Amino acid sequence: MTQITLHIHLDELCLNPDINQETILEVVEYGIVSPINGDTISEWAFDLESAYWIKKAVKLSRELQIDWVATAMVIELLKSKQQLEKENTQLKSRLNRLL
Repeated sequence: MTQITLHIHLDELCLNPDINQETILEVVEYGIVSPINGDTISEWAFDLESAYWIKKAVKLSRELQIDWVATAMVIELLKSKQQLEKENTQLKSRLNRLL
């Protein structure tokens, strides 16, 4: 099975009025996301999941008026929650098959 990954270039993300290069640089520096390719910031591209987390981080930072360190912590907790929910769903499915 072939897996297709969609890429969003930095310039495309910056079309959002709340996002600019400086914001994306902050998000990357604080480890919220990592570009999937590009050697320089102007060449960076992100997968769809990273684009989602960039938008989420910008919204949290703006609406809660928190700095990037706090935003990175919140995003990490949200990612962990999402992973745990996914694992929980899978385990419930496996359990239902056994019953």
